[in-house]
Amino acid sequence: MFGIRAEDLSRLFEPPKRRQRERPVPGSTTQTLRALTDLGESVASGVHVIYASVRIYLCVTMEPTPEALEAQAERDRRTAAGMFAVDRNWSAAEVNARWGRRAVLTDGEGNVLSEAMAGARGMTDAGAREVFFEFNAMGVYPERMYLRSGETRLRVR
Repeated sequence: MFGIRAEDLSRLFEPPKRRQRERPVPGSTTQTLRALTDLGESVASGVHVIYASVRIYLCVTMEPTPEALEAQAERDRRTAAGMFAVDRNWSAAEVNARWGRRAVLTDGEGNVLSEAMAGARGMTDAGAREVFFEFNAMGVYPERMYLRSGETRLRVR
């Protein structure tokens, strides 16, 4: 015969345990800014920022201008030399990444935030519609912060 232990049998009739509500990590906040910003070859439409205890994570929603996308697609076609098909998403990601690779985190006056930048990864990934950044968390954040690349800047706080 099948042997079922009494404690296993009693578990079947116990009411389900209540799950405790998960609480956010103290100090972690998110912020989303929406504003069209011309970045030269791309246009940003919004920034989502996560302020965690150790890092600042940014996701910039952006798309390349039609002219920049067409020029990059043509360069990609020449590079591919008929060996493989050129994907417009690949070209769009390359245009967006050009701005992101040069971007630094600054305050409202344009001063580089060394505490956030020192040893940080900066741009971590770029896609056809977004670019991701990672910087060091700071003890105190300035009232206004920007991602700046050359003459263009994008407000992130």
